[in-house]
Amino acid sequence: MKSHRAKALALGGMLAGSLIFSALPAHADEDSWWNRWWRSAEVRNDRRELRSDRQELRDDKKELQNDRRELRRDLRRGADSDEIARDLQELRNDRQELKQDRRELQRDRR
Repeated sequence: MKSHRAKALALGGMLAGSLIFSALPAHADEDSWWNRWWRSAEVRNDRRELRSDRQELRDDKKELQNDRRELRRDLRRGADSDEIARDLQELRNDRQELKQDRRELQRDRR
């Protein structure tokens, strides 16, 4: 008798749970607390990503400036051509990273 009662209780609980969970999406209108919470979390994540992209852009600009200073310093002290070539390659890489960071930031702003 007890196993029959336990089965009925388990099946009743599963039925009630499935009805509740199936009804939740039907009541998930635009003004529900769930949507407000989800959107606020999404907005926070977007803002965090934008801050991160801006910081990365600033860091890459500083790196570009430092590499330009290094190239000028190497040219003034008469460094060999291999070192100058490495500095120029670093500048090219920095410019490319800067372009990519700007594109990412522009894409994230949309």
